[in-house]
Amino acid sequence: MNKILFGGSFDPVHLGHINMAEQASKQLDADVIFLLSKVAVWKTDATEVSHRIEMLKLAFNGNPRFSIDLYEVNKGEDQNYSIDTVRYFVKQYPNDTFYYLIGTDHVNAFHKWKEAEELSRLARIIFFARPGYQLDEKNIKKYNMIQIAGEAKDISSSDIRDFKCLELDKEVLDYIILNNLYFVPKIRAYLSDKRFAHSFNVASLAYEIAKSNSVEHPEKAYFAGLLHDIGKEIDIKEIMINHYPEYLDYPKLVQHQFVGEYLAKEKFGIVDKDILEAIKYHTTGNAKMCTLAKIIYAEDKIEPSRGFDSSDLIKAMMEDVDKGFVTVLKANIEFFEKLKKDYKNELTSKCIEYYL
Repeated sequence: MNKILFGGSFDPVHLGHINMAEQASKQLDADVIFLLSKVAVWKTDATEVSHRIEMLKLAFNGNPRFSIDLYEVNKGEDQNYSIDTVRYFVKQYPNDTFYYLIGTDHVNAFHKWKEAEELSRLARIIFFARPGYQLDEKNIKKYNMIQIAGEAKDISSSDIRDFKCLELDKEVLDYIILNNLYFVPKIRAYLSDKRFAHSFNVASLAYEIAKSNSVEHPEKAYFAGLLHDIGKEIDIKEIMINHYPEYLDYPKLVQHQFVGEYLAKEKFGIVDKDILEAIKYHTTGNAKMCTLAKIIYAEDKIEPSRGFDSSDLIKAMMEDVDKGFVTVLKANIEFFEKLKKDYKNELTSKCIEYYL
Protein backbone atom coordinates (compact mmCIF):
# COMPACT_ATOMS: atom_id res chain seq x y z
CA MET A 1 0.00 0.00 0.00
CA ASN A 2 1.14 3.55 -0.73
CA LYS A 3 1.29 6.01 2.16
CA ILE A 4 1.95 9.76 2.11
CA LEU A 5 3.35 11.41 5.23
CA PHE A 6 2.28 15.04 5.48
CA GLY A 7 3.71 16.90 8.45
CA GLY A 8 2.87 20.26 9.95
CA SER A 9 1.36 22.14 12.86
CA PHE A 10 -1.89 22.65 10.91
CA ASP A 11 -2.67 25.69 13.02
CA PRO A 12 -5.22 25.80 11.49
CA VAL A 13 -5.60 23.33 8.61
CA HIS A 14 -6.73 25.22 5.50
CA LEU A 15 -7.93 24.55 1.97
CA GLY A 16 -4.35 24.61 0.67
CA HIS A 17 -3.40 21.68 2.90
CA ILE A 18 -6.47 19.70 1.90
CA ASN A 19 -6.02 20.44 -1.81
CA MET A 20 -2.41 19.20 -1.72
CA ALA A 21 -3.37 16.05 0.16
CA GLU A 22 -6.31 15.24 -2.11
CA GLN A 23 -4.36 15.67 -5.34
CA ALA A 24 -1.37 13.69 -4.09
CA SER A 25 -3.63 10.92 -2.81
CA LYS A 26 -5.40 10.59 -6.17
CA GLN A 27 -2.28 10.73 -8.33
CA LEU A 28 -0.31 8.23 -6.24
CA ASP A 29 -3.28 6.10 -5.15
CA ALA A 30 -2.15 6.58 -1.56
CA ASP A 31 -3.48 7.08 1.94
CA VAL A 32 -2.42 10.37 3.55
CA ILE A 33 -1.23 10.46 7.15
CA PHE A 34 -1.34 13.97 8.62
CA LEU A 35 1.56 14.13 11.06
CA LEU A 36 0.55 16.71 13.63
CA SER A 37 3.65 18.36 15.04
CA LYS A 38 4.12 19.82 18.48
CA VAL A 39 4.34 23.59 18.32
CA ALA A 40 7.52 24.95 19.90
CA VAL A 41 7.23 25.80 23.60
CA TRP A 42 8.25 29.42 23.01
CA LYS A 43 5.08 30.02 20.95
CA THR A 44 2.82 31.05 23.81
CA ASP A 45 -0.13 31.57 21.47
CA ALA A 46 -0.01 28.03 20.08
CA THR A 47 -3.39 26.37 19.70
CA GLU A 48 -4.06 23.32 21.81
CA VAL A 49 -3.47 19.97 20.11
CA SER A 50 -7.06 18.91 20.82
CA HIS A 51 -8.40 21.86 18.78
CA ARG A 52 -6.04 21.18 15.90
CA ILE A 53 -7.10 17.53 15.84
CA GLU A 54 -10.79 18.44 15.73
CA MET A 55 -10.24 20.95 12.92
CA LEU A 56 -8.35 18.34 10.90
CA LYS A 57 -11.20 15.86 11.33
CA LEU A 58 -13.71 18.45 10.15
CA ALA A 59 -11.57 19.38 7.14
CA PHE A 60 -11.30 15.74 6.05
CA ASN A 61 -15.04 15.68 5.29
CA GLY A 62 -15.09 11.95 5.85
CA ASN A 63 -12.33 11.18 3.34
CA PRO A 64 -11.47 7.52 4.16
CA ARG A 65 -7.92 7.95 2.86
CA PHE A 66 -7.03 10.64 5.40
CA SER A 67 -5.90 9.97 8.96
CA ILE A 68 -4.11 11.76 11.82
CA ASP A 69 -1.04 10.49 13.66
CA LEU A 70 0.31 11.96 16.90
CA TYR A 71 3.72 10.30 16.85
CA GLU A 72 5.61 13.61 16.92
CA VAL A 73 3.31 15.15 19.53
CA ASN A 74 3.56 12.14 21.83
CA LYS A 75 7.36 12.07 21.64
CA GLY A 76 7.26 15.17 23.81
CA GLU A 77 10.33 16.74 22.21
CA ASP A 78 10.56 20.42 21.33
CA GLN A 79 12.13 19.62 17.96
CA ASN A 80 11.38 16.63 15.76
CA TYR A 81 13.42 15.55 12.74
CA SER A 82 11.64 14.16 9.70
CA ILE A 83 14.19 11.38 9.30
CA ASP A 84 13.28 9.99 12.73
CA THR A 85 9.58 10.11 11.92
CA VAL A 86 10.05 8.38 8.57
CA ARG A 87 12.18 5.65 10.14
CA TYR A 88 9.44 5.04 12.68
CA PHE A 89 6.77 4.57 10.01
CA VAL A 90 8.94 2.45 7.75
CA LYS A 91 9.55 0.15 10.72
CA GLN A 92 5.86 0.06 11.58
CA TYR A 93 4.77 -0.70 8.00
CA PRO A 94 7.70 -2.49 6.30
CA ASN A 95 5.63 -3.67 3.34
CA ASP A 96 4.28 -0.22 2.37
CA THR A 97 5.73 2.36 0.00
CA PHE A 98 6.21 5.79 1.57
CA TYR A 99 6.12 9.31 0.16
CA TYR A 100 6.89 12.48 2.08
CA LEU A 101 4.94 15.60 1.07
CA ILE A 102 6.77 18.91 1.47
CA GLY A 103 5.97 22.52 0.68
CA THR A 104 7.46 24.28 -2.33
CA ASP A 105 9.77 26.37 -0.15
CA HIS A 106 11.25 23.22 1.38
CA VAL A 107 12.39 21.92 -2.01
CA ASN A 108 15.19 24.48 -2.24
CA ALA A 109 16.30 23.98 1.36
CA PHE A 110 16.01 20.20 1.44
CA HIS A 111 19.78 19.66 1.30
CA LYS A 112 19.97 21.28 4.75
CA TRP A 113 17.62 18.73 6.31
CA LYS A 114 19.06 16.18 8.72
CA GLU A 115 20.19 13.07 6.79
CA ALA A 116 18.46 14.32 3.65
CA GLU A 117 19.79 11.55 1.40
CA GLU A 118 18.68 8.79 3.78
CA LEU A 119 15.29 10.43 4.13
CA SER A 120 14.80 10.57 0.36
CA ARG A 121 15.80 6.90 0.13
CA LEU A 122 13.28 5.75 2.73
CA ALA A 123 10.41 7.93 1.44
CA ARG A 124 10.07 9.46 -2.01
CA ILE A 125 9.90 13.25 -1.67
CA ILE A 126 6.87 14.83 -3.39
CA PHE A 127 5.92 18.49 -3.79
CA PHE A 128 3.68 20.94 -5.63
CA ALA A 129 4.83 23.92 -7.66
CA ARG A 130 3.87 27.36 -6.35
CA PRO A 131 3.14 30.11 -8.91
CA GLY A 132 6.13 32.40 -9.40
CA TYR A 133 8.43 30.32 -7.19
CA GLN A 134 11.82 29.36 -8.65
CA LEU A 135 12.64 25.73 -7.86
CA ASP A 136 16.11 24.32 -7.29
CA GLU A 137 16.34 21.74 -10.09
CA LYS A 138 19.59 20.45 -8.61
CA ASN A 139 17.84 19.41 -5.39
CA ILE A 140 14.93 17.89 -7.32
CA LYS A 141 17.30 15.70 -9.31
CA LYS A 142 19.69 14.85 -6.46
CA TYR A 143 16.94 13.69 -4.12
CA ASN A 144 14.80 12.09 -6.84
CA MET A 145 11.78 14.27 -6.01
CA ILE A 146 8.40 13.94 -7.70
CA GLN A 147 6.35 16.99 -8.67
CA ILE A 148 2.63 16.40 -8.22
CA ALA A 149 0.49 17.77 -11.05
CA GLY A 150 -1.40 20.92 -10.14
CA GLU A 151 -0.50 24.01 -8.19
CA ALA A 152 -0.38 24.61 -4.47
CA LYS A 153 -2.87 27.21 -3.23
CA ASP A 154 -1.05 30.24 -1.86
CA ILE A 155 -2.64 30.19 1.60
CA SER A 156 -0.94 30.84 4.92
CA SER A 157 -2.09 29.62 8.33
CA SER A 158 -0.60 32.76 9.87
CA ASP A 159 -2.77 34.92 7.59
CA ILE A 160 -5.82 33.01 8.81
CA ARG A 161 -4.82 33.50 12.44
CA ASP A 162 -4.42 37.23 11.72
CA PHE A 163 -7.84 37.46 9.97
CA LYS A 164 -6.27 38.27 6.60
CA CYS A 165 -7.60 35.14 4.92
CA LEU A 166 -10.42 32.69 5.64
CA GLU A 167 -9.88 30.05 2.95
CA LEU A 168 -11.02 27.25 5.22
CA ASP A 169 -13.62 24.54 5.13
CA LYS A 170 -16.93 25.95 6.42
CA GLU A 171 -16.99 23.42 9.27
CA VAL A 172 -13.52 24.55 10.35
CA LEU A 173 -14.57 28.20 10.20
CA ASP A 174 -17.54 27.53 12.45
CA TYR A 175 -15.35 25.57 14.87
CA ILE A 176 -12.94 28.51 15.15
CA ILE A 177 -15.80 30.88 15.96
CA LEU A 178 -17.51 28.60 18.47
CA ASN A 179 -14.23 27.87 20.27
CA ASN A 180 -13.01 31.46 20.40
CA LEU A 181 -9.76 30.80 18.52
CA TYR A 182 -7.30 33.06 16.67
CA PHE A 183 -8.98 36.34 15.57
CA VAL A 184 -12.26 35.76 17.41
CA PRO A 185 -11.39 37.48 20.74
CA LYS A 186 -10.53 40.66 18.84
CA ILE A 187 -13.97 40.68 17.19
CA ARG A 188 -15.71 39.82 20.46
CA ALA A 189 -14.10 42.88 22.07
CA TYR A 190 -16.50 45.03 20.03
CA LEU A 191 -19.66 43.00 20.57
CA SER A 192 -21.88 41.75 23.36
CA ASP A 193 -22.55 38.01 23.44
CA LYS A 194 -25.99 38.52 21.91
CA ARG A 195 -24.66 40.74 19.13
CA PHE A 196 -21.79 38.34 18.45
CA ALA A 197 -24.23 35.44 18.15
CA HIS A 198 -26.21 37.44 15.59
CA SER A 199 -23.04 38.28 13.65
CA PHE A 200 -22.01 34.62 13.62
CA ASN A 201 -25.45 33.63 12.33
CA VAL A 202 -25.25 36.26 9.59
CA ALA A 203 -21.73 35.14 8.62
CA SER A 204 -22.65 31.45 8.51
CA LEU A 205 -25.83 31.96 6.51
CA ALA A 206 -24.17 34.50 4.18
CA TYR A 207 -21.46 31.94 3.38
CA GLU A 208 -24.09 29.34 2.48
CA ILE A 209 -25.99 31.84 0.32
CA ALA A 210 -22.80 32.82 -1.50
CA LYS A 211 -21.86 29.21 -2.08
CA SER A 212 -25.36 28.30 -3.26
CA ASN A 213 -25.15 31.10 -5.82
CA SER A 214 -21.64 30.06 -6.96
CA VAL A 215 -20.14 33.32 -5.72
CA GLU A 216 -16.37 33.23 -6.00
CA HIS A 217 -14.64 33.25 -2.59
CA PRO A 218 -17.70 32.70 -0.35
CA GLU A 219 -15.40 33.28 2.63
CA LYS A 220 -15.71 37.02 1.87
CA ALA A 221 -19.34 36.75 2.92
CA TYR A 222 -18.14 35.24 6.19
CA PHE A 223 -15.72 38.15 6.70
CA ALA A 224 -18.43 40.71 6.11
CA GLY A 225 -20.98 38.91 8.24
CA LEU A 226 -18.67 38.69 11.23
CA LEU A 227 -17.75 42.37 11.07
CA HIS A 228 -20.97 44.02 9.91
CA ASP A 229 -22.09 45.13 13.39
CA ILE A 230 -18.76 45.97 15.05
CA GLY A 231 -19.72 49.65 15.10
CA LYS A 232 -23.05 49.10 16.84
CA GLU A 233 -22.10 48.97 20.51
CA ILE A 234 -19.34 51.57 20.82
CA ASP A 235 -19.22 55.35 21.09
CA ILE A 236 -19.39 56.38 17.43
CA LYS A 237 -19.63 60.17 17.70
CA GLU A 238 -15.97 61.00 17.09
CA ILE A 239 -15.60 58.59 14.16
CA MET A 240 -18.76 59.97 12.53
CA ILE A 241 -17.64 63.59 12.93
CA ASN A 242 -14.13 62.95 11.63
CA HIS A 243 -14.84 60.45 8.85
CA TYR A 244 -18.53 60.51 7.89
CA PRO A 245 -19.77 64.09 8.43
CA GLU A 246 -22.11 63.77 5.45
CA TYR A 247 -24.15 61.17 7.37
CA LEU A 248 -24.40 62.96 10.73
CA ASP A 249 -28.11 63.64 10.20
CA TYR A 250 -28.84 59.90 9.85
CA PRO A 251 -30.38 58.05 12.83
CA LYS A 252 -27.87 56.50 15.23
CA LEU A 253 -29.33 53.10 14.42
CA VAL A 254 -28.08 53.61 10.86
CA GLN A 255 -24.75 55.31 11.59
CA HIS A 256 -23.18 52.12 12.94
CA GLN A 257 -22.87 50.77 9.39
CA PHE A 258 -20.46 53.56 8.46
CA VAL A 259 -18.46 53.15 11.65
CA GLY A 260 -18.34 49.41 10.95
CA GLU A 261 -16.71 50.09 7.59
CA TYR A 262 -14.17 52.39 9.28
CA LEU A 263 -13.27 49.83 11.95
CA ALA A 264 -13.03 47.03 9.38
CA LYS A 265 -10.42 49.08 7.50
CA GLU A 266 -8.52 50.61 10.38
CA LYS A 267 -8.64 47.90 13.05
CA PHE A 268 -8.90 44.70 11.00
CA GLY A 269 -6.99 45.70 7.87
CA ILE A 270 -9.81 44.90 5.45
CA VAL A 271 -9.10 46.36 2.01
CA ASP A 272 -11.49 44.33 -0.14
CA LYS A 273 -13.97 46.81 -1.67
CA ASP A 274 -16.89 44.36 -1.75
CA ILE A 275 -16.52 43.45 1.93
CA LEU A 276 -16.34 47.12 2.90
CA GLU A 277 -19.36 48.00 0.75
CA ALA A 278 -21.34 45.14 2.30
CA ILE A 279 -20.64 46.47 5.79
CA LYS A 280 -21.21 50.12 4.87
CA TYR A 281 -24.72 49.62 3.45
CA HIS A 282 -26.05 46.59 5.34
CA THR A 283 -28.75 48.62 7.14
CA THR A 284 -29.88 51.13 4.50
CA GLY A 285 -29.02 49.45 1.24
CA ASN A 286 -27.99 51.57 -1.74
CA ALA A 287 -28.33 51.70 -5.50
CA LYS A 288 -26.17 49.39 -7.63
CA MET A 289 -25.06 47.16 -4.77
CA CYS A 290 -22.49 44.43 -5.38
CA THR A 291 -23.56 40.83 -4.85
CA LEU A 292 -21.86 40.58 -1.47
CA ALA A 293 -23.59 43.75 -0.25
CA LYS A 294 -26.97 42.30 -1.26
CA ILE A 295 -26.22 39.12 0.66
CA ILE A 296 -25.22 40.87 3.90
CA TYR A 297 -28.15 43.31 3.70
CA ALA A 298 -30.55 40.39 3.36
CA GLU A 299 -29.00 38.03 5.89
CA ASP A 300 -28.85 40.77 8.52
CA LYS A 301 -32.64 40.97 8.23
CA ILE A 302 -33.56 37.30 7.90
CA GLU A 303 -31.07 35.20 9.88
CA PRO A 304 -33.06 32.66 11.94
CA SER A 305 -32.56 34.18 15.40
CA ARG A 306 -34.48 37.30 14.37
CA GLY A 307 -37.60 35.69 15.86
CA PHE A 308 -39.86 35.18 12.84
CA ASP A 309 -40.23 32.50 10.20
CA SER A 310 -37.79 33.63 7.51
CA SER A 311 -37.47 30.25 5.79
CA ASP A 312 -39.15 31.41 2.56
CA LEU A 313 -36.89 34.46 2.35
CA ILE A 314 -33.80 32.35 3.01
CA LYS A 315 -34.91 29.92 0.31
CA ALA A 316 -35.35 32.80 -2.14
CA MET A 317 -31.81 33.99 -1.44
CA MET A 318 -30.44 30.47 -1.83
CA GLU A 319 -32.09 30.06 -5.23
CA ASP A 320 -31.20 33.44 -6.74
CA VAL A 321 -29.39 36.16 -4.82
CA ASP A 322 -30.58 39.00 -7.07
CA LYS A 323 -34.27 38.05 -7.04
CA GLY A 324 -34.04 37.04 -3.41
CA PHE A 325 -32.59 40.42 -2.45
CA VAL A 326 -35.55 42.21 -4.04
CA THR A 327 -37.94 39.92 -2.17
CA VAL A 328 -36.21 40.67 1.15
CA LEU A 329 -36.13 44.40 0.40
CA LYS A 330 -39.90 44.41 -0.23
CA ALA A 331 -40.54 42.43 2.94
CA ASN A 332 -38.39 44.82 4.98
CA ILE A 333 -40.28 47.86 3.69
CA GLU A 334 -43.62 46.19 4.42
CA PHE A 335 -42.40 45.44 7.95
CA PHE A 336 -41.50 49.09 8.64
CA GLU A 337 -44.73 50.40 7.10
CA LYS A 338 -46.79 47.98 9.15
CA LEU A 339 -45.13 49.32 12.32
CA LYS A 340 -45.43 52.86 10.97
CA LYS A 341 -41.70 53.41 11.41
CA ASP A 342 -39.81 56.07 9.49
CA TYR A 343 -37.26 54.11 7.47
CA LYS A 344 -36.54 56.59 4.70
CA ASN A 345 -33.22 58.31 4.17
CA GLU A 346 -31.29 59.20 1.03
CA LEU A 347 -29.51 55.84 0.74
CA THR A 348 -32.62 53.73 1.37
CA SER A 349 -34.59 55.86 -1.10
CA LYS A 350 -31.89 55.28 -3.73
CA CYS A 351 -32.03 51.55 -3.01
CA ILE A 352 -35.84 51.43 -3.36
CA GLU A 353 -35.87 53.56 -6.49
CA TYR A 354 -33.17 51.43 -8.16
CA TYR A 355 -34.43 47.95 -7.29
CA LEU A 356 -38.21 48.45 -6.95
